[in-house]
Amino acid sequence: MELCIGNTILAARHAKGLTQEALAAQIGVSAAAVSKWETAASYPDITLLPPLARALGLTVDALLDFHPAPSNEELHQICKRLRTIFDKQGFSTGQQEAEAVLREYPSCSQLKIMVGGLYFHFFASALSHADDPEQASETLIARCLALFEQGEAESEAENEKLGARLLRINTLTMLGRYAEAESLIVNLPDKQPVDADVLRINLQLAQNRLDEAEQLSRKQLLTHVHETLSALMTLTTAARRRKDFASAHRYWDAYRAIDELFSLDRSNGLMLGLMLAQDEGNTEQALDLFEQYISARLAYTLDYRTNPFFAGVQTHVPTANELAETHRLTLRAIREDAAYDPIRSEPRFQAAVERLRASLPENA
Repeated sequence: MELCIGNTILAARHAKGLTQEALAAQIGVSAAAVSKWETAASYPDITLLPPLARALGLTVDALLDFHPAPSNEELHQICKRLRTIFDKQGFSTGQQEAEAVLREYPSCSQLKIMVGGLYFHFFASALSHADDPEQASETLIARCLALFEQGEAESEAENEKLGARLLRINTLTMLGRYAEAESLIVNLPDKQPVDADVLRINLQLAQNRLDEAEQLSRKQLLTHVHETLSALMTLTTAARRRKDFASAHRYWDAYRAIDELFSLDRSNGLMLGLMLAQDEGNTEQALDLFEQYISARLAYTLDYRTNPFFAGVQTHVPTANELAETHRLTLRAIREDAAYDPIRSEPRFQAAVERLRASLPENA
């Protein structure tokens, strides 16, 4: 990491009205030495830092531009910069930059959680360019889990600790490490009887702060809609596995109605129906739904900015490269998931998969 001490010395010397010669005389070095510091040709000896800081009216921390952790705004900018690097320059370069930032702030729990989240977000990119995808997957998931665990252990903010734990639970569940996930769920805090956001919205309405109340309500609505869809997906899946197809269709119909009402991504609902059709032995309907699923994946942008219910809620809109990486991960899942085996040999299935593959940059 390159130090910016030269700029700090130069600015502080000017602010004090000192020449290079005057500053040099105060701390017992030559004017040429001061000049080299200010032009970054060299750095002051460590033993000179205290007298140099005193001469300039600074602390040693200020002289070295030392911060134990980045501010929230700095974290936001770091995340934005890293996301751009991952997106534009690829996973390998993004990981190098991310690990460099972690070395710069080795005790920042929020940064560890953020970087782990970025690794997980760009997981498809890492695997699509790896020589050994299976080994790359194991290594990357282990790194993500380590960052989430360290972030949770080192954080003093309860909401941050909770976020890290939820990320660990989701990752472990995805890996099939169910006992570990269950042990983490047991110790989660109980849901609060009163949602603080509801109280905030009521207060904002009482004060006629309509814009704030509306925006917070949009965020709550998006959260609750996704929670409702998740519950309906679980109910549909449970009914499918019990061969209670009447109930499964009822839950699936409700899922699709909510998708339609709120103009959401239709692909998850289509996938749910595809699995139901396969369970019922309806190959033609399964193929219809699979073709619609591929079309939905290719068409949807995950951009809520023009959604009449959720406008203004979204903080990040996926780029074209990020969407392509998501499609790569979808393609990988389709190729490896045995759930598609009942229709895998069908020409319509293969043609739909080819449409997805052909949409990827360089046809990866």
